[in-house]
Amino acid sequence: MRTARLLWLSLALPACLAPWQASARAQTTPVADSAAEVRAIMRRADDEVERSPDAALSMLQRALEMAGRLGDAGLRREVLVDACDTRAAFSPAIAVTEADAGLREARKADDGKAVAGFHSCRGYALDRLGRPQEAAAEYEAAVVQAERSENREALADALAMRGENRHYQGRYDEAIADLDRAYATSVELGLVNQQRYVLNAIANVYSDENVGEFDKAIAYYRQLLRQDRAAGARLGEATTRYNIASALESKGEYANALSEYRHALEAYTALGDRSSVAETERAIGALLVRQGKAAEGQPWIERAAATFAAAGDEESVARCRLPRARALRALGRLREARDELEQAERHFRASDNPRYLAKVYAELAEVHAQAGEWRKAYEASVAHRSVQAVLDRRARQEQTSRLRIQFDAAKKEQENRALLIENAHRGEALRTAERVRSLQRIAIMLGAALMLLLGTMALQQVQRGRRLKRLAMTDDLTGLPNRRGVLDALERGLRARQQDGRPLAVVVFDIDHFKRINDLHGHHGGDRVLEDVAALVRAEVPASGSVGRFGGEEFLVVLPGLDHAGALALAERLRVAVSSGVGDGPRVTISLGVASAGDDADAEALLRRADGALYRAKGEGRDRVVSA
Repeated sequence: MRTARLLWLSLALPACLAPWQASARAQTTPVADSAAEVRAIMRRADDEVERSPDAALSMLQRALEMAGRLGDAGLRREVLVDACDTRAAFSPAIAVTEADAGLREARKADDGKAVAGFHSCRGYALDRLGRPQEAAAEYEAAVVQAERSENREALADALAMRGENRHYQGRYDEAIADLDRAYATSVELGLVNQQRYVLNAIANVYSDENVGEFDKAIAYYRQLLRQDRAAGARLGEATTRYNIASALESKGEYANALSEYRHALEAYTALGDRSSVAETERAIGALLVRQGKAAEGQPWIERAAATFAAAGDEESVARCRLPRARALRALGRLREARDELEQAERHFRASDNPRYLAKVYAELAEVHAQAGEWRKAYEASVAHRSVQAVLDRRARQEQTSRLRIQFDAAKKEQENRALLIENAHRGEALRTAERVRSLQRIAIMLGAALMLLLGTMALQQVQRGRRLKRLAMTDDLTGLPNRRGVLDALERGLRARQQDGRPLAVVVFDIDHFKRINDLHGHHGGDRVLEDVAALVRAEVPASGSVGRFGGEEFLVVLPGLDHAGALALAERLRVAVSSGVGDGPRVTISLGVASAGDDADAEALLRRADGALYRAKGEGRDRVVSA
């Protein structure tokens, strides 16, 4: 399920900007207001929104009134952006109107941060209205404006929303790039709620069936679930449970998935979040159909579709058509199933959404095949493969070339066979010449077979050598590169820096008080901690980087292409991930030292500086990041 920045409020804010402005003007009682107090109230409202929507709403109203008394137009627009975001969560059509009014005012005042904020709000409202293509244009404008105004908080928000929109449209690489950048920025700025939001969005991408990193996604969701419970965020916990259920369903663990869906449904119902209730009902119905319980699952889907239709959410109605068609097909109502799929296909083609088009074409092929319409089934299968190719980003040229070569070889063999038959009717001289040619072909075939055998033996030898090299450079316990392996990655990074000047940073860290862990829990317990830390760090380090066990409880992370600020941000993410995600026993922490390569840096000098920073981190109290 796609999450919202402010997921739910039980009370409606005023219908547009004017009532908020009028309320601020009407307040005449003198109060000792300050901009710092207004922003403090806004932060408390952000923290409070999921625990007590009424209290959060009251806080936003008070903040707007205080900003009006201060006569600070820029601060008042900040509050109005928050109000617009809140409105978009449950009344998106009105939020579009509010965003339009806010954009006019912000542009007139040349307030870049507010312009970016209102673009993000407008995009979010359009997403909720089932218009993702229009939303994408708004998010793009928000990112451009935030970068132009050099406002990093607005940029983190805009990148997160654009990343989610790109994921929904199946643009996975671009989505991960946006979300990773948004998370790093929110960590640097200390935006805790934004970090939780972006981490959930990243986990959603990993959980997508076209990405397939379900275990990685579930690990992120479990981490978020602990944070939601600690913060008392009831809606956040419900949404995380939904996402865990979705990942479990994709893994084929249907019973566990259904249990999690039901828990999420109970929470959404208690909160009165009708949109999320409908989305969960759709998911439960779809899962029951997948389990072969079409008659039981169909009513769930119908209820969800009716809720979405009443709200005017065409996108969600279209997504309900797919599981409804599966249920109708299972019940033998093929004509109705085909009608549902054709309507869904028209919608997703118009919105240029290959992710759902692929699902629709796959199901349409099944419906036509069950109806005996083999030509239509074939056409739907072709369409599915075409769209899936776009999603998978795989070039099909190699397979096409291989098929063409096979066809040409078969055609040539037929021609040779025909020539032999023709030559059999000629004289002895021609037959003798043909025997010579046959012997030549046999010799060529034997030579080719010999070359193939030698090539196979050489390939096996190379593979055996690679396996031995891999074993020699891998740590047995954690599965990470060992000291030799990670130092090899460091040398490669330094060579690349010398060639093209790209930045290079390293992070050295070790587990705090590891001897005490071994003393209390034995070496088996210590090994488990090492394995957990390795898994968490591996999940956080980007694909371009390398992480290895340097010795004992010490680890080295090599980060080619990452500057010093980026390395510090990543180190802080590693520290937070370990301190909140290792085991069920006493809290485990790490201390980290960060160093970046200079123009004359070699591996030894770089590691010496990172080690020095690590020792300072331990000397300053541990569980911290220190820069060389």
